[in-house]
Amino acid sequence: MKYATNEYQKGCWLMRIKKYFYHLFVMVRKDFLLEVRSKDVVLPVFIFSFLVVVTFNFALESTPNTANLIVPGILWVSVLFGAMVGFGRMFLSESEQGAFQGLLTAPIGRDVIFFGKVISNVLFLLLIESILLPILVVLFNVTLSPLYMLYVSIPALFGISLSGMLFASISMNMRAKEVMLPILFLPVVVPIILGAVESTYAVMNGDNLDQFLKWITLMIVFDLIYSVLGPVSFTMIVED
Repeated sequence: MKYATNEYQKGCWLMRIKKYFYHLFVMVRKDFLLEVRSKDVVLPVFIFSFLVVVTFNFALESTPNTANLIVPGILWVSVLFGAMVGFGRMFLSESEQGAFQGLLTAPIGRDVIFFGKVISNVLFLLLIESILLPILVVLFNVTLSPLYMLYVSIPALFGISLSGMLFASISMNMRAKEVMLPILFLPVVVPIILGAVESTYAVMNGDNLDQFLKWITLMIVFDLIYSVLGPVSFTMIVED
């Protein structure tokens, strides 16, 4: 009897986990299909990030000795500024037409909505970064390991998206949301950007993975902190 009860409880937990990830997949799929049809996020974010890269290219005199120093900063500043444009765009279309309020009435957890938005944004930023990297390689004549850059980008983009989505939801209903989002978001994301820039610098200089593992670990620690604080704070915000 006890064995049967344990098996039943185990089955219930498995069903809950499957249901959770199914809802998460539906949320990501919804955002992806909306983006394919409207191009409200990827196109503006890419254009803004590309303009930042081009501006830095003209503003800074790059030489073979200084390229490795400035390219990591240019890359992640471009991604960061572009991401701030995307955060507002992801909530704008839904909030203007009341779709976000309808989404809150769906029989799913608020954390599913939050993580769905985060994963969607990470995928969009990965796409944009994969386009920006070849542009930087051509403009500044540098070399990058795609595999090592993937190790750096995953925790960096998750950290940017976790914190950015939280503060985008906070500023969504504010009168000066375009101003409040950078003010709230930029101080919190500094450790992630620091880790991303230092890790990218190590990749460009051909260091081994062990030599910049501490920066990746730093980003993962902050990712874990934001992944706990983010959905809890998001639930409190949308409930109010």
